[in-house]
Amino acid sequence: MTQQQAFDFQPTLKGRTITLRPLCEDDLEPLYAAASDPMIWELHPDPERYQREAFEARYFSGALASGSALVAIDNATGDIVGCSRYYEWDPVAEEVAIGFTFLARSRWGGAINREMKTLMLDHAFQWARRVWFHIGKDNKRSRRGTEKVGAQFSHETQKEINGQVLDYAYYFIDRPPVPVDEVLAFSKQIAREAGALMLAELRRGNGPTAHFKHAGQELVTEADIKADTLICDAIRARYPGHQILAEESAPDLAQLSQLEGPLWVIDPIDGTVNYAHGHQHSAVSIAWLVDGVLQTGVVYNPYSDEMFSAAKGQGATLNDQPIQVAQKTELRRALFATGFPYIKNDMELLIRRVGLMLTHCADLRRMGSAALDICWVAAGRLDVYYENLSVWDFAAAQLIAIEAGARYGHFLPVPDGTSPVFHNKNILVSNATLYARAEEVLVQAE
Repeated sequence: MTQQQAFDFQPTLKGRTITLRPLCEDDLEPLYAAASDPMIWELHPDPERYQREAFEARYFSGALASGSALVAIDNATGDIVGCSRYYEWDPVAEEVAIGFTFLARSRWGGAINREMKTLMLDHAFQWARRVWFHIGKDNKRSRRGTEKVGAQFSHETQKEINGQVLDYAYYFIDRPPVPVDEVLAFSKQIAREAGALMLAELRRGNGPTAHFKHAGQELVTEADIKADTLICDAIRARYPGHQILAEESAPDLAQLSQLEGPLWVIDPIDGTVNYAHGHQHSAVSIAWLVDGVLQTGVVYNPYSDEMFSAAKGQGATLNDQPIQVAQKTELRRALFATGFPYIKNDMELLIRRVGLMLTHCADLRRMGSAALDICWVAAGRLDVYYENLSVWDFAAAQLIAIEAGARYGHFLPVPDGTSPVFHNKNILVSNATLYARAEEVLVQAE
């Protein structure tokens, strides 16, 4: 559906005292040397792994074949001192297990076990919402060590291991939330970088080349594609497990309302027609949601260097200064904005709506960037905005408007099973008083 990097099962992870790297065939002898102490396995469901034949057949061969095992190397000596692996990755539930872990007894009692698990957890949480640990029920030493890194006991069950049915205790750790302030600062940074790219492309030769997509209906420029790549690459590098919905990356909108986990919704250039025609009213739009709830939104106009931004529950700002929706109460004094689609199938209805709004409002502004139009309502520069849009046009601006005190909604019912956050038809934004009055007018056109 949306773009998401595949789980990396065999990274190289460098810590303060150990480095984890992918297991290879040449590791058999040094790894067995670390595993050959009977005390390592005495509480394990398979206590004979200290024997050379059992270790190779019932541990090493499976670890190598898994393609997800990592050996632990002491940074000071270069010795292999242990091993662990990822397994049972479920991309739908976003869950994975860490297990088959052991450390040489010479490394017991220090911080290496915690460092190994922390390295693997931090890596896994780029994709996984929950990490599981499956520990032999009677292996009290491993259970205590897992509890020390913050794992919570879930339940006991039975598993078949090498033909034996054994009792196991299941523990889990959930991914800690990404700090909203961190995401907002990152969003502002990449919005500025994409804005700088937009302006640089205009200065290059004859400017960015343009073509039409969607059966020749919709304009897109080379700058749109480059800005999309810049933003998506930055997100994948910083948050590789997050999903991305971007206008220029062939998005699939099916079941969007049911998406869970972190999701970025991006419009690299909102107002492409303005951009291609030299009108200085276009913006980069970047929204971040978790489990379908808007958390941060950034809309940046590089021409005016205006950065509209918001975080859920923290208000909205323009260049870090608080903004608030206008407080007009009379629709006849209101300045409204709207737009028109590339595909002209419903023009009669759209013209009826505009005619009614012009009859009841002070005037109309048609500026060509939905994200900026909604932000201008948030900042009090406009009083009412309505239109049918695409989700990347309005996602970030929606949060900015709400946090500025606007009422954001739809003047016709939202279909059952569709989240109001993502519904793209009949959008209406204004202050609470004008919202009700504009809604009455727009419904008359139906």
